[in-house]
Amino acid sequence: MKQTRKKIAAFRPENVLKRSKEKADRYGFDFFGFPLFELVEREEVLKEIEDVFEEGVNIVVFTSLNGVKKSFSICEGKFDLKKKFADADVELCAIGPTTKEELEKEGLKVNLMPAEYSSDGLKRLFDAIEVKGVRIAFLRSSEGGKGIIEFLERKGAFVMDIAIYGVKKKDLAECKEHFEGFVKYKPDYVIFTSSLTFKTFLELAKELDMREAVFGNAKIVAIGDLTAETIREEGMKVDLVAEKSTFEDVLKEIKERA
Repeated sequence: MKQTRKKIAAFRPENVLKRSKEKADRYGFDFFGFPLFELVEREEVLKEIEDVFEEGVNIVVFTSLNGVKKSFSICEGKFDLKKKFADADVELCAIGPTTKEELEKEGLKVNLMPAEYSSDGLKRLFDAIEVKGVRIAFLRSSEGGKGIIEFLERKGAFVMDIAIYGVKKKDLAECKEHFEGFVKYKPDYVIFTSSLTFKTFLELAKELDMREAVFGNAKIVAIGDLTAETIREEGMKVDLVAEKSTFEDVLKEIKERA
């Protein structure tokens, strides 16, 4: 008797959906996916980035691979970000190995990385060093939580929080069709690749009055501690926290547990 293939669902950008399905198939999974949003670079923040270096900065924090990519994209041909990091003798902080690797691809050295890839891990890292009077800049999504900023300000740091990119949610009518298909699909595993993905999914589910229906009996998989932390804050159980951040690594981990 043929064994039924496990069903997985994930919310991937349009340009990687086909590849994601092919990878899932290679690992013996059925796949259902659709994009929830587009990431939009905020070109207008170039002046804010320039001002950070003009005024002086000691530590720059990148919380995601997208933060690194979008920062360099915004500065390309207008402001030599790599040279500025070197000239200003800035310490770079990265949350997670994928973010660190992306900075290293740009030829930069990462000086600080929390042991736990979450806001709590970042707090513990900054708790262990003196930050009073230190100038710290965050280059990240407009959806980034303010808890870490308030924590650092209470410790006497001067913090600049720069929203490098924003989120443009997909049209609700289009999402309704996808969400209805998702509920009918009844996945065994739902993968959330970032806190932003989970927050957007939950927001859309609430707007469509489908919060209870969408999760069903599916096991929830989070990429990284930060995503898992965000999901748990909503009182939900995370069944698997994938430590590696590539989609293929997540499929491997599910395969091992399934």
